[in-house]
Amino acid sequence: MSKVVKKRTERIVLRCAKELFAQKGYHQTSISDIIRRAGVARGTFYLYFQSKREIFDSILDELVTSLGGIMKRIDLDSSTPPLEQLRNILRSIFILALEDPDMPRILLNRAVGLDRESDNKLHEFYGAVQGKVESALKHGIELGLVRKCNTGITASCILGCAKEVIEFISSEPNAMFQLDELLDEILTFGLQGILTSRMT
Repeated sequence: MSKVVKKRTERIVLRCAKELFAQKGYHQTSISDIIRRAGVARGTFYLYFQSKREIFDSILDELVTSLGGIMKRIDLDSSTPPLEQLRNILRSIFILALEDPDMPRILLNRAVGLDRESDNKLHEFYGAVQGKVESALKHGIELGLVRKCNTGITASCILGCAKEVIEFISSEPNAMFQLDELLDEILTFGLQGILTSRMT
C-alpha cells in the first residue's frame, strides 16, 4: 500500500470517527461503528490506531496544530493594520469551525466527562489555547495596543466568549453568510464593551 493511499485511508477513518463522535457521542460510538462507516477492514483500522481513544487524541492534536497556524502575533511592521490582522485571525478561526462543524460539537457537547484521561486531554487542549491567547495579550500590551490587564483572567473571558459563539454558529445553518456581521459584533464588543456614552 503506497504512502498516499495509507494517508488517505487514515484521513477517512479520522473523518468518520469525528462524524460519529459528534452524532452519537464518544462512549456510544464503537470501533465497529467507525469501521463500518469508513468501509475498512478491522485489521486495516489497527494499522493506524490502537484504540478509539487514540483517534480522539489525534483529533484534538490536529485541532491544536490548525489553531497554532492561525493564531499568529500582530505585526506592526506589516502593511495590514493591526485591527485588520486581528479580524483576519478571527475570520480564520470561525471559518475553521464552520467548515468542520463536527469538531465544536465534540469539544463543547460530546467530549466533557468521557473519562479522566479524556478530561485531562481536553484540559490540556484548552490550557494550550488559553496560553496562546494570554501570550497574544501580553504581546499586545508590549506593543501598546492592549490596555494593562490581568492577562490570565482576560484570556479566560475571551476563551469563554469564543466557545459560546462557536457553539452558536456551529448550529446556525446560515452562519457563513453572516460572518462579517459576526466579526463586526465580536470586535465591537471586545473593543467597546456594551455601554453607551450615557453610562460613562
